[in-house]
Order: sequence, then structure tokens, then C-alpha cells
Amino acid sequence: MSEVIFVTIIEDSEIYLKDIQMPKYYLNTQRNILRNIQNNFELATRARKKGLDVSDKVESKIAYDLSDRVAKMHNIDIANRLRVLLAQTSKENATLKIAEEIALGEYGTGDLRTRLDNAVRVSLAVVTEGVTVAPLQGISDVQIKNNIDGSKYLSISFAGPIRSAGGTEAALTMLIADHVRKVVELDKYVANSYDDEIGRFLEELRIYEREVGNFQFKVLDEDVIGCITNLPVELDGVDTDPVEVVGHRNMRRISTDRVRGGALRVMNDGLIGRSRKLLKIVELLGLDGWCWLGNLKGAIQTGNEDAVNHRMSEVITGRPVLSMTKKIGGFRLRYGRCYNTGFATVGIHPTIPILLSHAIVVGTQIKMDVPGKASTIALVDAIEAPIVRLNDGSVLQVSSLEQAIKIRSSVEKILYLGDILISYGDFLENNAQLLPASYVEEIWALELQSKLGSIHSSSINNESIHERLIQLSRKPLVVLPTVEEAFDISKRLGIPLHPRYSFFWDSVTIEDVIFLNEKLEESEVSINDNTLHLHNTNPRLKDILERLGVDHSIRNTILVINNLEQIYSLKNLLPFKTNKTKNQISSIRNNIEYTKNATEFVSKISGVTVMPKFASSIAVRVGRPEKAAERKMKPPVHVLFPVGSKGGATRDLLKALKDQSFYAEIANRYCINCKLPSTGISCSKCGADTPIRNLCIVCKEEVTENSSRMRCRRCGKDCRTYSPVSYPLKVVIEKAQQMLGIKVSEPLKGVKMLMSKDKAAEPLEKGILRKKHSIYTFKDGTVRFDATNEPLTHFKPKWIMTDIEKLKDLGYTRDYLDHELISPNQLAELLMQDVVIPIDCAKHLLNVAKFVDEELVKIYHLEPCYNASSIYDLIGQLVVGLAPHTSVGIVGRIIGFTNSQVCLASPIWHSAKRRDCDGDADSIMLLMDAFLNFSNDFLPDKIGGLMYAPVLMQPTLLPYEV
Repeated sequence: MSEVIFVTIIEDSEIYLKDIQMPKYYLNTQRNILRNIQNNFELATRARKKGLDVSDKVESKIAYDLSDRVAKMHNIDIANRLRVLLAQTSKENATLKIAEEIALGEYGTGDLRTRLDNAVRVSLAVVTEGVTVAPLQGISDVQIKNNIDGSKYLSISFAGPIRSAGGTEAALTMLIADHVRKVVELDKYVANSYDDEIGRFLEELRIYEREVGNFQFKVLDEDVIGCITNLPVELDGVDTDPVEVVGHRNMRRISTDRVRGGALRVMNDGLIGRSRKLLKIVELLGLDGWCWLGNLKGAIQTGNEDAVNHRMSEVITGRPVLSMTKKIGGFRLRYGRCYNTGFATVGIHPTIPILLSHAIVVGTQIKMDVPGKASTIALVDAIEAPIVRLNDGSVLQVSSLEQAIKIRSSVEKILYLGDILISYGDFLENNAQLLPASYVEEIWALELQSKLGSIHSSSINNESIHERLIQLSRKPLVVLPTVEEAFDISKRLGIPLHPRYSFFWDSVTIEDVIFLNEKLEESEVSINDNTLHLHNTNPRLKDILERLGVDHSIRNTILVINNLEQIYSLKNLLPFKTNKTKNQISSIRNNIEYTKNATEFVSKISGVTVMPKFASSIAVRVGRPEKAAERKMKPPVHVLFPVGSKGGATRDLLKALKDQSFYAEIANRYCINCKLPSTGISCSKCGADTPIRNLCIVCKEEVTENSSRMRCRRCGKDCRTYSPVSYPLKVVIEKAQQMLGIKVSEPLKGVKMLMSKDKAAEPLEKGILRKKHSIYTFKDGTVRFDATNEPLTHFKPKWIMTDIEKLKDLGYTRDYLDHELISPNQLAELLMQDVVIPIDCAKHLLNVAKFVDEELVKIYHLEPCYNASSIYDLIGQLVVGLAPHTSVGIVGRIIGFTNSQVCLASPIWHSAKRRDCDGDADSIMLLMDAFLNFSNDFLPDKIGGLMYAPVLMQPTLLPYEV
């Protein structure tokens, strides 16, 4: 059996890996990960076969690609057909076709309603990448109903988890539902005017906005009317919040008087909010009957128009506003991406957290006006550093951590916060308009490249100069020109002055420039220490220098500029003490009226083009702090076992031992031989099967039909798969302590009651071991650690605290330049399934690894899996990443650690979880813990119960899918 499992997983994976173009070393690494997964899977399967759990097999299904995920999510054999369709056409066209085929009954039997239900759910699964729980639980029901005239129409009912699908995808479901409606020849839905279903939506929407929460878009009443009037498929939903409508109650075709959050979200943020985008999809797919989307007035996206006021109106007490749009001194927009930014993560200079007393750090979520609603913070030292004024009046740029720490207590004001690095991709993803770009080193290098490309090298007399220019153009952030070179290049080649040697001329007026020039004409140059002395008789002078970003200090009443590069720039940009005649200067000043601003004015009087250095600023406020903490239920739980009221406020199972009798409401599993209740499918004492039974709640008569709830033949009462049973708690705990060799101390925390369908409970031994290792279980039996997501594409070994030889064992043999990896300072590309976890996470997972090993040895009597004694033993081990709104765990591999409270991984890995890196935290769990301890039978029996559970497991990543 073990060999069969091995062959299946490896060979199935090869089918998908063969189509990916990747280097041989990368492919070998992927195969090593798969072998590791297989080893975990085999060991967990052997443990499950012992019969001590609620299932004798690993319950997380292995799924390899989108088609496989969709098929296994819905238990419909469509994987191969869907793969063919996706290879032949677009995802949207493939979705329409597969939905059409399902509706027509090409995949199994079933009545029309069942086929339509499957068609709608599968279509939503395809457009949401087969990752979210929206298709399973976001769609509450699919029904065929009657219009007033008796004609039959299609109705889709949505629930709260639909929000995990996203507005466009949820609305697209309605388009696909209309398509299958036509295929099976159902009539259009007609809103019931007698009950005023249109008015119900209007009232419901405004009540929801007022009393429950905001939507992403603010829509008009007339658009709601237009939408519901023209919908060919009914948009319905279950109640999601305990808030009721007042005017439109007891309606014939709407089953609840409460607000229907799922339906409202599909209408507001989907159909109306994204009507323009949907209309393009309608035109692309050639769908009829949706032209009315173009008649909608449209919606105001929160955070787009009047975005700053909206973002700043939501400021939470204690979370500061750091920057405002169009305000000099805030975060200056810089386009670009570093190895640790992009994918909704922005970069700031490393000195900023220190200067702001750590109000923001790596992983802090911030809210911004553009390009998106939120981002996380990363540190990038190759961008513009902040400029500060100290208590003694000195102004300087703080470019190093040591400098920031030294002067922090003396900072009076931060004049410029420096750059905020935002990728173009974030603007594209959010459909945000690009703002004017500040003139930075990268743009200067591109202009230099352009000039070098248009002139022949022979026109530059000196070959070494030409080589120098090429070097400057290729490495703008590493190789900088001297100030003399910068001015010479600008004059010779006619390109703007290098930004390092310019000032924030766009922060001052032309009058300020003239005033500064007059003061410079009166200045004194100290030959001994190469400083420029300005008499500080007018406060305006210092203010101008501060706004320009000129470094200076104060000696008595003298402003001293001792930055030689800045002195050189001022001398060459302004006409003070130059050979220009007074008539020439007077002529320039007389032409002020033809000059737009100070930047243009300085360019004219200097003969050197200067560019705006502060073209755009970004409004930023702190959203929420970074997160890196163990995921716990509230209150925390050691074991999924019901203690009821006997455990007191702490739900302590040991406290419950003091009562003479103890009843637990658990699944009806009972060993006939030993006369004992069981939590597993086999008796832990004799090994006999203990199948779950349907028992009458009164006479305990067993009903053998396959139903979890039915009527007793004898008394007519309900039958259930669970009931309160007299449980020998004291005997079981004493036996468990003896077997484990542990004397457990209070409190051993259980749950008050189980929330799953059959009230399946865990073996108490697992709770005792979790108590020993100071860890807690989540609702599905796994142990988790939550960490904020951040992207990482490259790393240096010294950054992640991992030995070079260990990295070589993991497949890292070359750096990004294809040189042999021999130094901890070399930069290497991060493989797409590798993760760098916080130190706190590593310590937690070490405890989990010890728990799993002891569980395997002492409970299942098998060999250990990890044998870990330090966090460094976790390097190379596999984890599962899981986002709260999904049900697919993505396998990752630990390669190192970070002192930051973030999980660093490839954007591809984060994207596979259907996440960006805008401040959300996802769970990390050990793969063996998920294989061994997860069970669907533990999940709450309610809408949304499947969320945040590794129902499916993806062992390898396919970049073309994310």
C-alpha cells in the first residue's frame, strides 16, 4: 500500500512539472520537496490506520492544479476535461463551457436543480482558482422558482463567505448562471412588484451600511433599481447579521426579514461597483442580455475619489497619520521594486522606524490614498533617506542606522520622511492612475543611456570617460558620479542634473530663490574648513534652506553649510559671486513672469536643467501592527473534547474529575467488547471497530439508514449521531498519563461543547501532550502560528541565519549571477516554495515538532518524524501556508529565519494562497501536524465552517496559475 501511494503522488506531480520550463537544479529541488511530502504522508497514513482517530486515512486531499482542485472540491470528475478547456481557451470561456456541460448532465445524473447547482458552484470555483471556500459555502443554495405568471426562473442564494471570492468573481457567477439558464431554457427572473423586491434591496442596503459595515463602493439608489430590475437571474441570500428591515417584511419570495450580507455584497461591490469591468467581460464572451450594465451611473470606489479624506477619516486612536498627499515633507513617491517589496508591500528607508520611535516597523500595515487600500512596510536602504532638524537647529540627512540611533533623542522635527517605494504593478493591479514621478537616480541613468545610445563613442574623446558613463548608466544606485562629473555630464550631454546634487526647488517659490541668492551674495566662504557662512538675521533664510533640504548647522547667529557637494551645487546653480554681470542677472529676474516655478527659474539662471525632486507625496496612516503569534481559539484549547459546565470558567478537564459522574456529548462510538465509549474508529483498548451509530435521543434505539438525523421507528423521536454519554474521564486520563509518562497539571483545557456535525472528539492523550509542550489546538485539530505576509525574491545567507553548506543541501548552489555560492554575502534567488519565518514562529514550531514526535512514538507507537532539538533542525522541513478565507493549504519549505515579525516568501507562494501582501496574516503549520491531526469531522457545522481549514493540500506550485 505504501508503495502505491508513493508512486501515485510522485507520478501525478511529474505530469504537471514536465510542462514547466525550469533549470535542472530547480526541478531537482521540487522533486526533493515531493519526496519529503510523500514521507510525511506515508507516516501519517500508517498512524491513521491504527484507528485511534475519526478517520483511518489522511483527510487533506492532495490536489495538483486548478482543475484537480475544482474536481476534488466538488467531487465531480471534470479535471481532465477542464484541463483541456483551459489549454484551448481563456479561463472565462472555459468556465462557461464546463458550466454548460454540467447543466446539460454530461457529468453524472441528477435532476435539473442539482445540475444547475453544480454548474454554478463549479464555475465560481474555476474563476476563484479553486482555492476559496466561496463555491462551497458562499453560495448557500441554487433553486428553480416561479414568476408571478407561473414561468420558471433560476435563483442564486448567497451567504457571508461569498466575500472571499472578490467582487468581480462573485458578479461573474451571475453572468454564468444566466448562461446556463438559457442553456436549459428557463425564463428570466422578474422582480415582484407586488412585494416590491426592488425596494427591499434599497432599504436593506442602506440599513446594512448604517448598522453593519461599509462596502468597497458607494452606489446610487437608481443603480440599485436598474440592477434588480434587469437581472435575469434572481439574486437572493441568507441572513448574515442580526439586523432587520423595517418596511419590507414578510415577503413571499424572500425568506428572511434580516439583512442578506452576501447578496448585498454581490450586488453592491460586484454587479454595480464593477459594472464597467463586467461589461468588458460580457463583450469579450459575447453574452446577451447584459447591455444594461452600461447604463448604470457607476460607483465611487472608496479610496479613489476623495480618497485621502476617506482614509484619514478612519484613523484609529493611537495609530498616527504619517504623511498627507500634496504635502511637502511627507513620503515622496518613488516608483520601483526591491527584492522585498512589491505585491502590495512598499519600501521605506531603514532609519525611519527609529526616527518615528518604531511607530512603524517591518510588517506594519499602513493605509494609503493610492494605489491600493493598504500595504505593508519593508525596509530599503537604496532610496532617499529622511532629513531632520535637531534641537540645536542643525539640519542633516539621516542615512545610517547608527546615525539615527545617535541623534534620535535630539530630533526636533522630521523635515522630509524620505521615499516610499511603490511598484508599478501595484498601480496596475488596482487600476490606479499613475502620479507624477519624482526625479530619481534611475530616471537620470535612463536619460544617460538614451544619450549614450544616440551618440557615437568616438564623439567622446576619452575612452575611459565613455566607460565611466556606461558604468554610471548601468548601476545608478551603486555607482554615483561626483558633483563635478554630474554638472559636466549635464552640460555636455544636455540631460538634467543628477538628483543627488539637486535640491527640493519645487518646495520653494521664485521669490525664495531670489532671496536666497541675495543672502548667498553676502555670504562668506571659510577657506580653512571649506564652509559657507550665512548671516542668520532673517528666519526666512533658514526656512528656505530647510525646505530645499540643505544640510547646515548654527554657530551663534551664523548658518554654516559644510557639505562640500551642496556648496558646489549652490555655486553652480545660483548666480551669486559669479562672472555674470548685474545686467545679465537683472535680465533673468525681469523674465520671472515667463517662468512657471522655481525649478524652471533655477534651470534658466544656471544653464543646467534641474528637475522636480518632490513631484508626488503619498497619504499614509498606520493601519494595524505586524502580527506574529500563535493562533488560538478563544479561549485557548488543549484538546477538542467537551467538558460542559463541569470544568468551570477555565473549562478544565482535571477540575471535572472531582465530580462523581461526567457526561460528554460526543459522537455515538461505543466498543461492544469493552463497554466503553470511543473517540476513534477503533477501540483504543481492544482494537475492535467502533462505527458511528444513529441513536434515538429517548430510547437509544439504533437506526441503520444512512442519515445523521431521522425518526426512531419505535417512539418517533429524533435520532442523532451524537448524544450525552457517561464518559469514564478519570479512568481515561489516568491511563493516558501512565501511557505517556506524564503527570498533567491544571488546567487541561477542553471545549465547552463540540460544534461539528457528529460531535467528533479528539483522544485526550493529544491534549495532554499539547499541554506538556505549551501549545494549543485550533478548531480543526492543527496547531498554527499566524504571521504577516511579505514578499521576498532574493536573499543573502547572512540575512536568514542559515549556514552555506545547509543551503547547498537544499539546492542553493549558485547566486543570482550564476557564481558558485561560497559567501554569506552573496545574493541568491529565493526558490518559489521556500519561506523565511520569524524567530518566534520557529520556536513555536519547534514545540509543535516535539509534540508531533512524541505523539507518533507514544500514541501511535511509530518512529518520530522531526527529531528536532533546536530551531536550526527545522531548516528544510515542510510547512503549510493557509489563508483564512480559503480551504487549500500550500506546501512550503523552511530555509531560514528573520528577526522581523513577518513570513517572507516568494510572491508566487503568497499568491497561491490567494493573497497579496497588504497587511494580512496567514497561518503556518507543520505539514506532519496537518496530515496527522486535521479532520473534517472537527469543523463547525455551519456556513463558513470550512474556512481556514486544509481541506485540500497543494504540494507544488505552478507559476502560470497564480
